[in-house]
Parts: sequence; structure tokens; C-alpha cells
Amino acid sequence: MNLYRPIVVGLNGQVLSRSEVSWLHELRPYGVILFSRNIESQPQLKALCASIREVLGNDVVIIVDQEGGRVQRLKDPNWPALPAALDIGKYWRRHQFAGLDAANSLGQVIGSQLAEVGITHAAAPVLDLHITGANPVIGDRSFGTTPAEVIPLATAFIDGLSRCGVIAIVKHIPGMGRVQSDSHDGLPVISTAIKELAQSDWIPFQVISGTRWAMTAHIVIPEWDTLPITTSTKAMQHIRKTFGDWLIISDCLTMGAITGTIKERVENTLDAGVDLALFSNGSDEERRTAVEASGEPRVSRDNPISLDPLSGSDVQRLLTKLRAVTKIQDEIDPTWDRSS
Repeated sequence: MNLYRPIVVGLNGQVLSRSEVSWLHELRPYGVILFSRNIESQPQLKALCASIREVLGNDVVIIVDQEGGRVQRLKDPNWPALPAALDIGKYWRRHQFAGLDAANSLGQVIGSQLAEVGITHAAAPVLDLHITGANPVIGDRSFGTTPAEVIPLATAFIDGLSRCGVIAIVKHIPGMGRVQSDSHDGLPVISTAIKELAQSDWIPFQVISGTRWAMTAHIVIPEWDTLPITTSTKAMQHIRKTFGDWLIISDCLTMGAITGTIKERVENTLDAGVDLALFSNGSDEERRTAVEASGEPRVSRDNPISLDPLSGSDVQRLLTKLRAVTKIQDEIDPTWDRSS
């Protein structure tokens, strides 16, 4: 059995550098994550993914954030703009069957986009709730304000991804819709009582199906610990007890919510009980340091994922449906909330 280091790491550019080829082959990380800096066109991206497989194996995990709306790494002009999750949520509230179909269509389009170039995992959908008055870091990335809205739409989206062989990574366990600050910049604290969170924010992560992957929220829940969930042993024990057997990957450890040296960030995350550390940014030397900090190869991968993109005509049909959803949202009050 082949073993790998429990870390997913970012890359520098649109092709693998000689240095990256060397240390990726030597250190054997579990997978890689791609960002806009790595993406120019479909042929380029397909070639990059193929070169990653040559170095790290056919079973390598390749991740990208592709939610629709404002979080799209594959974007214009080479990929179409897609509606945000909340656009679909608004549509669902008025046309439930059509809304579920739209969420599934969004998943299929994204799944096909990724399968076509060889990306195996989408860091989507967001299961966080849309909370009025919260920091907009989640905002329209959420399908709705309640679990009853989020669960069916996220489930339909995940099914759409899986039809193309792409695996969903749900975000951000145990829920960060209530944050008053952005975890990219600092460490948010959610002071809402656990009893209330358990009756609302946590429910999607307890009942959603179709994937076993989840990404952490860089937040503090004071009733659990004063440390970020991602690096807190106490908090991760609560996560495991409350939410079950997820394969948990951290949110990026270069974000402002997490402090310490590179070595400390990675070690603290894995020691806390997170399955895979995620280190996205930094220089070549910094990213190599992060992979080394994850320890010796000790985790196995699943079997190679069978990706199955849709035909071009099927994608165009689904895009037409999604454009109609977006057009309808232009006629809906932008101040929408649950009581509208």
C-alpha cells in the first residue's frame, strides 16, 4: 500500500516548476489545491493536472474552489459565470422542484468542468447558513437561512457533482455563517450558545449525505475552547462526537485566523485530530516546509477516481437553465430574507 503525507499543498504557477517536481516526488503529499494563479485555459489546466498525476500518481487528489457566484477559480473568459448558491436558494423558495433541479444542474456543470480537466474534488458546497448582519465572507455563498433550505439544495448540488465523478468537500464544519469578521484576516469568535447552534447551524453537517469530506471553519466556539477549531484538540473531539466520521481537511493554514510558524500551524492542526492539513500559499520553500512538517508518509488514498464529464450539448442545456435562474433573480428584491 502506498502511503502519503497528510497534507494538501498549493502550487506556484500554471506549470510545475523543476523544484516542485523534485520535492513533490520526494515528499509525497496527499494532494494539491489549485487557485486562479494556476489556471489560464482548459488545455493548460488539463496539461497541469496530467503533470501532477505523473509526479504524484493517478490516485492523487486535486482540489479547487468552484462554488459558483463569487467563488470560481475556473471563470470568464474561458469558463462561464455561474449563479451563486443564494440565487438558487431564492429561486427554490418560490419554485421548489425547479430550484432543486437548478441546484443539481449547477453541480453537474461544475462537475463536468472539473472532470474535463482532471480535477477530482470541488471545495463546495457551503453548508453555512446565511445570517443577516453577519460578516459577508459567507453571504450569498450559502443556499439559505435555515437548514430546511440548505440541506435539500446542497444535497442536489452534491448529487450533480457526483454524476461526473467529482467529490464534494462541504464547508465549513461546524458552520461559520454567524461570524462577525473574516477568517482570512483574523480569528472570528462565535459566541452563540451551543444549544442554539445545535438546533440550527449544525444540522446540515449532521444530515447531509453524498460525500464524506468536510473542511474546517477557522473559528472559536468559547464553550469548547479558546483556540481555533482547526488547531484545538478539545474542539475536534467535539466535532467527531457531534458530526460523525467525516474525512476532515483544514481550511487554509496561511489564513490570518491561524498563527504560529509554518511548522507549528501544520503540526498543531494534525495533532488536534484533523485528517489533512491544507497549506495553499507561500514561496516554494515555505510550501515545501509545510509538507515536511506534516510528518512521514502514513495515510493511504482512495482508489483512483473515475471522472466522467458531460457532453458539450448537455452542458449547454444546463447552462441555459442556470442563466434563466440568474435572470429571474434580477427581478427579486435584493434585500430578500426569510420573511420576504
